Amino acid sequence: MRNKGVALTPDLIAGAVAATLLVVAMIFGGGSRGTGDAVVHLFAVPALWLGVMRWRRHDATGLQRAFLYLFLAAIGVALLQLLPLPASWIGALPLRHEVLADLAAAGMHSAWLPMSLDPWATARALLAIASTLAMWLLCCTLPTRVLDRLLALAAILAVPMVLLGFAQVAGGNRVDLHVHAFQNTGTATALFANRNHFASMLAMLLPVAMVLAHGAQRAHHKPAAFAWYATVVLLLLGAAMTFSRTGVLLAAVAAAATGAMLLLSANGAATSWPRRHAGMALTLLVAGVAVANYAWSRIIDRFDKDPLGDRRWDYIAHGWTAIKGYLPWGSGLGTFRDTYAPFEPIDAMINNYALHAHNELVEIALETGLVGLALIAAFLALLLLAVRRGLISRPDGVKLPVAAAIAITVPVAHGLVDYPLRTLTVSVVFALLLARVLLADNHQAFTTAIAEGPHARS
Repeated sequence: MRNKGVALTPDLIAGAVAATLLVVAMIFGGGSRGTGDAVVHLFAVPALWLGVMRWRRHDATGLQRAFLYLFLAAIGVALLQLLPLPASWIGALPLRHEVLADLAAAGMHSAWLPMSLDPWATARALLAIASTLAMWLLCCTLPTRVLDRLLALAAILAVPMVLLGFAQVAGGNRVDLHVHAFQNTGTATALFANRNHFASMLAMLLPVAMVLAHGAQRAHHKPAAFAWYATVVLLLLGAAMTFSRTGVLLAAVAAAATGAMLLLSANGAATSWPRRHAGMALTLLVAGVAVANYAWSRIIDRFDKDPLGDRRWDYIAHGWTAIKGYLPWGSGLGTFRDTYAPFEPIDAMINNYALHAHNELVEIALETGLVGLALIAAFLALLLLAVRRGLISRPDGVKLPVAAAIAITVPVAHGLVDYPLRTLTVSVVFALLLARVLLADNHQAFTTAIAEGPHARS
């Protein structure tokens, strides 16, 4: 008899590896520099190896190659900062002479030193970049149908996290259900150490759930449509229950942008407009009522606070002073916490420390200097091209490339007042979304090349 089991094709194996990394990142990657990050890095190793083995440069689009070069450049910067150099060279760099003097006073003479002021922090940053690259590179080699399933999986995995967030809010000060220490009780953080980053992830997945719900309705799959519409309500309410001002705002903007594109879509014109879009309009209405009922008062309280009184603006202001001190090469990836502190005025200090600048431009400029700023400029330019391509790539209707194009702008915009992409859960989901946008016009070139083998081209 013929075996009716599932054939282990290269795409199936690669998809399973990517799905495993996604699940692990969403469960363990919401913390900060702890054991969870190490688990994600471990599972990223086979994904990176498989992505490298499957990558075919001549089958990649120009944007895919450009993003790959950008990833490799970021890794190169980190490796250069870790490269041992003669101590005399290091002493010639800005503000390093004082470091060498302190080492000499402590009796810790060394003929060779790395450029980074904290090599272990730079190594952790390097691992984070490599893990994000692993997810993106592998996903770029997967066919469209597999990427769509991975996006659906990410949205599904967010649902139990939202439910945990609801329980955390309901527990208040009585029952602490947060999995990381130093949390604000009574807010939804789920498996994250930072409520803002949890809100950012939910805002990223909102467009995906909305497009999947609308697609299921158009295909007349009523149970699936109902489930996805319910997911939209949960994700939007979950973002609101974090009480993160920027997170709530980004979730609302992402939902509004996706909803507008869906409601204005000409696809399915044979059906009347109310019938085509009643489900989405009703879902957004229900989500709005839920937010108003369960979260509105606390959201308003958050927005009533003077945003200029937030400590993160002090980090940005004093961070620019630190940047000037470490130009042009920077202090080393991951060193902001220690290099920022000496530049903070004594009368501005409070009883905590700034782990990050809450502004990626400031932090990258401080840690990597002019090279990092150039890479950021290139990244934003490429991202703009990717978003544009994702939004116009499907003239036959609003599909997942459009949702992904809207979603990838969320953590980037959030990075102006926070640091969500430094959390592995967010960065891995971002990598998946970016790969989906870039695959929009790729016509599954990688899949064809792999299926035909290395001798397909003459």
